[in-house]
Amino acid sequence: MYLLDKAMKIDEEVNTLRSYLIKDGQIQYVTTTFDKWNKSRVSMKGILMTNGRITFDDQILGCESFHEFQTRQKELIKNGFTTVAVAPLVEYERQIEAEFKRAKHALASSTLDYVVGLTIPVCLLRTSALRLCQNLRIPFLRITLKSFNDIKKLPWTHLSQTLLTYPIVLVPEIETSSTKLKSVLLKEWELHCANFQIHTAPSLQPLKNWSKPLLQKVGLFPQKGILLNGSDADYLLFHEESSKSHYSVDQKVARVDQNVYHEKEPVIVIVKGEIVKSNDTFSLRPGFGRLVEVVRPGRFMSLSEASSTDQLHQQSSGG
Repeated sequence: MYLLDKAMKIDEEVNTLRSYLIKDGQIQYVTTTFDKWNKSRVSMKGILMTNGRITFDDQILGCESFHEFQTRQKELIKNGFTTVAVAPLVEYERQIEAEFKRAKHALASSTLDYVVGLTIPVCLLRTSALRLCQNLRIPFLRITLKSFNDIKKLPWTHLSQTLLTYPIVLVPEIETSSTKLKSVLLKEWELHCANFQIHTAPSLQPLKNWSKPLLQKVGLFPQKGILLNGSDADYLLFHEESSKSHYSVDQKVARVDQNVYHEKEPVIVIVKGEIVKSNDTFSLRPGFGRLVEVVRPGRFMSLSEASSTDQLHQQSSGG
């Protein structure tokens, strides 16, 4: 157990001083100051801190050797990613469970935590396949589609009813070279999802940091992507530039030049309380990473996110 003392936490709008008590890879307590703490204390003066990043990677499952796998992880860690999402392709319902287990086995030696979804053709999007995915606690599916007919022929009412118990996020992956057609198909998909109260999200871009709304929908929040009581101790550290030192440190508004830290390479990367990168040195820990088991997608969605979904539903129904 140790205390990160008075860390400057970088957020999108407000930067704040926080002290974090960390035990067994989790945040145990968050406060502004903890002066009475008389055990291990790490001074964070001159250090900026932000949440570990979460991303989708479409290449890591294709690594053909352990060395290639480790090299890919280093690339992810270098970019500040502490959790990786994968979605192997499944073409038939009978392959779902085997492919899910194969992905877990491929990531068993991972240093990073991971979440497993699937990529499926739109013809496989049916209630029996959804129930199987729900039983396996698969929180998101990438749905490949090409036409309006792909969308309109889906059994939307049955899909919606099936997703009530475990609302898997359905992410459209539209396969067309026409930007205009892709935009129109995406809007049509979103309108159908809104009408039937089905969670969806924009196409998953490899090596792009997941937003808070996406983390909430998939069910990784608040375990991942934030530092609260009970969250995993995944965080990134940066040296504070001396030119910023004259700014007020308490509740200061994040300036444009500070927001670069949300994409900048971190000096130190921490996964569940353990250092996996320090400067240019990587300390990979095979088997340290764990499958993030999502109890229920969307259970901590914000009111604003719910409101935007309702608004889209009203627009699509002419309300």
